[in-house]
Amino acid sequence: MFKRNEYTGSLYCMNSASGKILTRSLFVVLIILLTHTQIFAQRVVINDLQEEQIRIQQLLYGSKFTSLANRPLWQQVYDDYINQTDHDYGMWSKSYSSTAYTPGPQDIFQIGLYDIQSRVTINTTVPYGYNNEAAWYGRGLNSELFFGGWISSDYLTISFRPQLVYQQNIEFEDPRFVFRDEDGNLLYFTEAIGNIIDTPFQFGPDPFSTISLGYTSIRAHYNAFEVGYSTEPLTWGANVQYPLLFSNNAPGMQHFFLGTRKPFRIPYVGNLEFSYIGAFPEDSDYFETEDELQENRRFINGINLAYSPAFISNFHVGFARAVQKYLENDTLKSSDFGLILDPFYLKEFIRTRGSLNNVEPRYHLNLVYVRWIWEESHFEIYGEFYREDFAWDSRDFLMEPHHNSGYSFGFSKLIFAPYAHFYKVNLEFVNMTPSQLQEVRPQSYYYANPVIRQGHTNRGQLLGAAIGPGSNTQYFSIDAYKSWGRYGIYFRRLADNNQFHYNFDRSLNRPEIFRQGFGDYWRNRTDLTIGTRGLIESNNFILSGEIAWTKLFNYGRYDYNVFGGTNIANFTPNDRTNLSVQFSISYRL
Repeated sequence: MFKRNEYTGSLYCMNSASGKILTRSLFVVLIILLTHTQIFAQRVVINDLQEEQIRIQQLLYGSKFTSLANRPLWQQVYDDYINQTDHDYGMWSKSYSSTAYTPGPQDIFQIGLYDIQSRVTINTTVPYGYNNEAAWYGRGLNSELFFGGWISSDYLTISFRPQLVYQQNIEFEDPRFVFRDEDGNLLYFTEAIGNIIDTPFQFGPDPFSTISLGYTSIRAHYNAFEVGYSTEPLTWGANVQYPLLFSNNAPGMQHFFLGTRKPFRIPYVGNLEFSYIGAFPEDSDYFETEDELQENRRFINGINLAYSPAFISNFHVGFARAVQKYLENDTLKSSDFGLILDPFYLKEFIRTRGSLNNVEPRYHLNLVYVRWIWEESHFEIYGEFYREDFAWDSRDFLMEPHHNSGYSFGFSKLIFAPYAHFYKVNLEFVNMTPSQLQEVRPQSYYYANPVIRQGHTNRGQLLGAAIGPGSNTQYFSIDAYKSWGRYGIYFRRLADNNQFHYNFDRSLNRPEIFRQGFGDYWRNRTDLTIGTRGLIESNNFILSGEIAWTKLFNYGRYDYNVFGGTNIANFTPNDRTNLSVQFSISYRL
């Protein structure tokens, strides 16, 4: 059965098959730890200092140790990059591997501690923040604490790194298109979209705390392969800022996994990396449904394959897929482990699985990505193509590949110039707004599904790109790297849910002048963010900070459908501003 945790709202499996497996695995740990130890398997935290070092090392020396398309990474990958550097770039070529201790007279196993980290984020006007795992940065004060440790042998590793969060969650100005019940009480469904996806625009009216197991796992490993059970967040694909299929924007899901922890070399063919998962996403406390099916626990079967051919250096191409369904009676069936083998075309799906009316509802998300690094130029390009559900057949796909699809592309480059060791530039474009195909063929909100009503979410946050359904963004940053740290600036333009803007405007009974090819093109919800950030090392401390100023153009969508002679030349802007300040301190034990 499933029991709801009163502190986190999470569902934990009690007295189930997976619970028995986990108990037996813990017993096996005590036996396996009695083996000689040489290599260790703690994880590199996503978007942390060590991962930033790896990205720099790849632009300097290439990507032979990892494609960076299947994160979090194995610690040995980090050590391989740091050990190969032949230049002194201060802290950027320095190892920050955690200190390992060998208790007892023999090298039976090792234990280590993760850095203790505290982070505080303040928003002055509205919620702002992304890729922060279990945290949700509401208005006011948001504080986080990370700590933990690991124990490892040759063949088995146990890691524990929870995330503790307090969110002050001060009331802010409600947008126009929020939802209320028949008594006028506020419902916390997604703004402008409603209860077709489980991403509340606010997590209730009161301050709250969140407890997440974070980077906690038990994993057996041998050479390049590993298997285990984990609550780590996953990031798949090539994107730096906004991965389209899985990112660390939401807390990690409970999942079992099988895959590689470093590239598996196939002679004359190339390197292969893969991950296979079975995950159990959870609902937020604000998801409501009257459908008994949608009250069942969800299950995601996923796979990520990254290939680097032997004949093209530093080139990576990958495919990832996730298929989600409800578990009947909260029970896994043998067929659920092969959901990723579903046909890609609806015509073939019906032929092999039967009519959609007779098949358990399922939600398909597919991703193709590429990444290519030129180490001589210290330059990389990358891109992703994302598509949901089915094309009818190959002809349909080739004619309209943009149906229910999004895409991204970007580049990064190191520039050697005065006053710093080097400067790193990153530019990334992401589009999750449906194309003009909407005029003749319906397209749904990405990450939302008409039957799997919670959508592609975990605990009320998106598992995919943090910009959200119907949106698009352009991101640019430049950072200067010194021996003692780095400093830089970044810019982001976000068109917030243009899909709703277009659909709403199309539905209006507009004045005659606006039926002649014109609509409300001056009230799109758009955010412009300008930020500065820095990081310094001092003794055993790593200090980092960030200040971001955001102009929220047409915040709240209050004036939609208000014309009366109003046009782009005379309308009154209804904008807001938000200041987000973040400070983080880490202590290396």
